[in-house]
Parts: sequence; C-alpha cells; structure tokens
Amino acid sequence: MSSYAAIESEELQKRRWQIELEFVQCLSNPNYLNFLAQRGFFKDQSFINYLKYLQYWKEPDYAKYLMYPMCLYFLDLLQYEHFRREIVNSQCCKFIDDQAILQWQHYTRKRIKLIENVTAAQQQQQQQQANGVQASTGGELAAPTPNVNGTASTTDGQQTSSALQPAQAQQGNPQQQLQINGLASGANIKIELN
Repeated sequence: MSSYAAIESEELQKRRWQIELEFVQCLSNPNYLNFLAQRGFFKDQSFINYLKYLQYWKEPDYAKYLMYPMCLYFLDLLQYEHFRREIVNSQCCKFIDDQAILQWQHYTRKRIKLIENVTAAQQQQQQQQANGVQASTGGELAAPTPNVNGTASTTDGQQTSSALQPAQAQQGNPQQQLQINGLASGANIKIELN
C-alpha cells in the first residue's frame, strides 16, 4: 500500500509543478495581475507568501521551462507592496501592457536590423576579399603573410605554418608589431568570418 501512496505523491508532485508553471507564466500578463489585484488576492498574506515561494522559478533549472521570461520580472515586482497597490489601477495596468508591447516590437525590429547588418557586412567582406585576391594576384595565389599566432596565411584564407623570427617582427610596420605583441587596439584588429 505504501508503494501506491508513493506513486500517487509523485503524480501529485508532477501536477503541482505543472500548475505552478502555468501560474507563474500567467504573471507575465499585466491584465491578469490587475484581475488578481481587483479581487483582493494581493491583500491576502498567504497569497503573498505563495508569491515568495514561487521565487524558485528564477533558478536556471526551472527557468528553462518558462516560455514567457517576463513573468519572472513581474514576480519580482509583486514582492513589493507598492507595486501590488498600484496594479489595482486599470490605467497603470494599461500603461504596463503598452510598454511591454512596445518593448517586444522594438526588440523584434532591433533584432531583425542587427541580423540584416551582420549579413550585409559578411557579404561585403566576402566580396572585398574576392576582389582583393583577384586584383593582387592576377588569378594566382597570394604570398603568405604572417599572423599573430605565428602561422602564415594567404589572402584566400589558407594557412601555412611558419614561426615568426624576432628580427622579422621588428622589421614590420608598427601596427603589425602591435598585433604580434598582443597590444593591438580594437580599431587595428581585422575579424575574419568563415
């Protein structure tokens, strides 16, 4: 009989976990928070204690199951009495809802623009490399040039191993010397993308 009780408790624990997951995710909706506040849930000390208990969802082991991470932000805000009092106001709720929508729209536009810029930069760099190889070699492979790590690479990206001698490093230009010594600034570093 004890095995039956253990099985039942595992099922109950799984169900409790699912209910808590769903409830925490509902907290990402400001209109739901307004609904709870208008019904007086945020005045009940046992409900406030329950909100404190739900803070474990911020741990990475649990947070990975959340589809709406904004709920964790609202869970934090609900720990403050001032926020619980203000969310009763419908205007406050509408303002928060509008700001969340604007943030999602801005984030989406910003993310798309960032991806487009990276793609365009990669295409431009590949085109410049292709034009540079053809112009400098006249269709032949370019001579190896030393890199920071002691290997030599051609302009078409092939690497051959050759150690830099200190005398060779001293003869190079100042930018190359800085790169060899590991002191190059961000403006002097060329990033090659595959």
